[in-house]
Amino acid sequence: MLKVLGSAIAKRDSDTNIHNYRVTLYSVRLGELLGISRAAMQGLIKGAFLHDVGKIAISDRILLKPGKSTDEEFAIMKTHVDHGEDIISGYAWLADAADVVRCHHEKFDGSGYPNRIAGKDIPLNARIFAITDVFDAVTSRRSYKEPVILDDALDIIRQARGNHLDPAIVALFLAPPADSNQKSPRNRTEKNGRPEIRRPIIGVCPDILQPQ
Repeated sequence: MLKVLGSAIAKRDSDTNIHNYRVTLYSVRLGELLGISRAAMQGLIKGAFLHDVGKIAISDRILLKPGKSTDEEFAIMKTHVDHGEDIISGYAWLADAADVVRCHHEKFDGSGYPNRIAGKDIPLNARIFAITDVFDAVTSRRSYKEPVILDDALDIIRQARGNHLDPAIVALFLAPPADSNQKSPRNRTEKNGRPEIRRPIIGVCPDILQPQ
């Protein structure tokens, strides 16, 4: 059922399907490092995979626009959070996904949407997911942008500490793997014109997940 719901939005937005899988795997690894409970992990997996399911209610004119959105278009795009919450609310077994679906655009400093909540008032699963979502967004190719290299992506994450992202979870995300003897994150090659990571992403992301 998760795959069916995720595939439904992927049919509207071709960038979404593989993004859903990557952010779910990233989130699971980060959740493991944080030691969250089995129940919380189940909610994190569901929420990460379905975080953008509400985009199915956004018109193609806005959802698939290759350039920058206008203020009016962005206001409409933001309603995907409400639509997503409405969609999953009809299924009791998806109740634990609501924290991520509802709060994945909230920011640690309270400047996010839809409710402008801040700090630890944002559910933990949503704070975990926010980091992986930002990371995957900046390292992925889109119709309107190229992916950034790993070092630049990590700089973006660092700069978002305390404003967009929970600084304590960011520190864990950026921590070197305990079993890694590699001293530099610059061990990468180019494949098909895009950066390819040949080592685990700073403490969290396995090397099977490549920027697209």
